[in-house]
Amino acid sequence: MGKLGSTTNYEDIEHLAVGEVLQRSAQMVPQKICVFFKDRTLTYRQLDEQSSALAASLQETGIAKGDRVAIYMFNRLEFYITFYALQKIGAIVAWVNPGYRSHELSFILGNSQAKAIFVEKGKEGFDNFGLIQELRNSLPHLVSVISLGGGTGQGVVPFEEMVTSGRKKAFGKQPIDIHHDLSMLIYTSGTTGVPKGSMISHYQAVRGGYSHVRGVEATADDVFMGILPMCHSYGCGTTLLQPVLIQASVILLETFNAEQALKTIDAQKPTIQHGSPSHYIMEMNHPNLGRYNLSSLRAGYLAGQICPEEVIQWGEDRNISLSSSWGNSEVGPGAGTMCPFGTPLEIRKKSVGKPVPGTQIKAVDPETGRQVAAGEVGEMMVKGPNVLKGYWQNPEETDKQLEKDGWLHTGDLISIDEEGFIRMHGRSKDLINRGGLKIYPSEIETLILQHPAVSQVCIAGTPNPVLGESICACVIPREHAHVSLKEIRDFLKEKVAKQKLPDELSVFSDFPKMPGGVKIKKFGAGGVQELASLDKNREKLR
Repeated sequence: MGKLGSTTNYEDIEHLAVGEVLQRSAQMVPQKICVFFKDRTLTYRQLDEQSSALAASLQETGIAKGDRVAIYMFNRLEFYITFYALQKIGAIVAWVNPGYRSHELSFILGNSQAKAIFVEKGKEGFDNFGLIQELRNSLPHLVSVISLGGGTGQGVVPFEEMVTSGRKKAFGKQPIDIHHDLSMLIYTSGTTGVPKGSMISHYQAVRGGYSHVRGVEATADDVFMGILPMCHSYGCGTTLLQPVLIQASVILLETFNAEQALKTIDAQKPTIQHGSPSHYIMEMNHPNLGRYNLSSLRAGYLAGQICPEEVIQWGEDRNISLSSSWGNSEVGPGAGTMCPFGTPLEIRKKSVGKPVPGTQIKAVDPETGRQVAAGEVGEMMVKGPNVLKGYWQNPEETDKQLEKDGWLHTGDLISIDEEGFIRMHGRSKDLINRGGLKIYPSEIETLILQHPAVSQVCIAGTPNPVLGESICACVIPREHAHVSLKEIRDFLKEKVAKQKLPDELSVFSDFPKMPGGVKIKKFGAGGVQELASLDKNREKLR
């Protein structure tokens, strides 16, 4: 068993179900604060006791092992209590992003046949609880609604009442087969089609959460800065699972705000901040950055999009070991690749690392399926114990994405060097076909971000009647800065071939994000590509 102050070894917890991991940590460090949230805290003992009380009440209402229960809330203390209560009784969590509205919400609740849902009243003028009540007539399986922050009606029970009444009872512990019983359904965003629910077992959830430990050498002494939404696979793994696995603490933010994050780092001294490149870019470009002391931070992962080298260097200049990693809903709440802690800077700038232990990765020609040579670009294929068991109620997509021998199609384009380090080149659908020439957006994005007037950039393909697609540089300028297409082209012309120079420039104040706020929404209605194509003011090459 790992000692406090040292990393819990994976062998200590690999045989445990998710709920048992919390019970183990609560026995080891009962008085230690697990979560700091605004002016409230939750110790490991309190989290264990309150989640057990909620588990008992859920069983009394008829929620049993194998039932699906949706969580539809923002980051808050009750999120931890809810998640671990469901894990203890063997219920399967169906993740629902709190930003989802009727279309996405009704699909997930209908597909999962959720028997109950935990829901906040809502924020920013939208009534999430009211939406659930509107949809209930079309969701016959949804029997119970557990409300937080208000809301009444038939079949509605306040969260606090569930916890209070459950304190007088003991939940009936269920035997859980960690390899076969499901912990959660992680739904893909569905931007190119119908969302799919990745089936993740207890074993995969624990293994996935623990996979993040190695890359930052996290220990019980670390304090995590929780800026990611925990309904997202990345936030679930790094904020909801990993700290509890190793008896660490979390400073939890309800939603991400760059200045609030900087203030919190300065005041509360977290040591690890996992996020997307966008989160770090917003922090490093914030006009008030110089007011805040970030010296407590020592490490963090970057995932969700290809990371510009400047972000890694920014961290290095401040003694923060930043490293890119790769993961997706199909590999659960964990990493699929990582750069082990201590990997040289020049490798971390260009690579997402190597496969996590036990995982295999190869690059194949998307058309022939043959493995490509070292250094050549191909589709990433993944195989290993963290790969999903299949898509919930969707055997067709399971057969399409998951081969019989266990290899998963990811749709990501990578190259693997002679030493096994992996470099991301984007999604296969990101490729721009400009007059028959294939353009990888990530190459151009990395260079444009070095322009002194540019804060963020996204390269998108826009319709071109002659070439098929034009290269449009979509940029967010730095505060009070101006940038033109000519300036961008002049900046790039000595760095890349002429055919890779942007044909168009579209200026954004912000990029649309995928639900969860981790990834830029590039495609689909309201995505960067559509907005750039419709931008009548975009500057074009004459």
